Amino acid sequence: MPAVDVPVRRRPPVPVLLAVPLAVAAALATALFALLALAFSNGRFDGGGWLVVAVPVLLSVWLLVGAVLLVLGRSWLAVFLPAAALAGVLGWVIVAEGLIADSDGLMPLIWALPAGTALLAALPGVRGWVAARRAARLSTDRG
Repeated sequence: MPAVDVPVRRRPPVPVLLAVPLAVAAALATALFALLALAFSNGRFDGGGWLVVAVPVLLSVWLLVGAVLLVLGRSWLAVFLPAAALAGVLGWVIVAEGLIADSDGLMPLIWALPAGTALLAALPGVRGWVAARRAARLSTDRG
């Protein structure tokens, strides 16, 4: 008996619908940090200070592009990688600077945005949905 092609759901699974707003919120928070770093630098980037502005801007753009690709079912890695990188950097800064107690819970909340995005994007259901969408797209392109 030949295998029956099962149509792939076009509607994203619930974790995708949760990850996308988290990714957008993480991108906006990161962009706000970059804006504040730019404002406090007075346009002077001595000793690699430009990285403090450039890295958050690049991560914000990457997160937004990744969120779009995720909701379209194109790639889960495009949102997972910048979210995981951002969560790692924020976690390191929070621990190294002792900001957990000083921030009244705001820093762990900001850390939770990219960490939650990365976690949701890497769930097996999300990866399976993206893989099924990719396989369906490839089979229609060939056939």
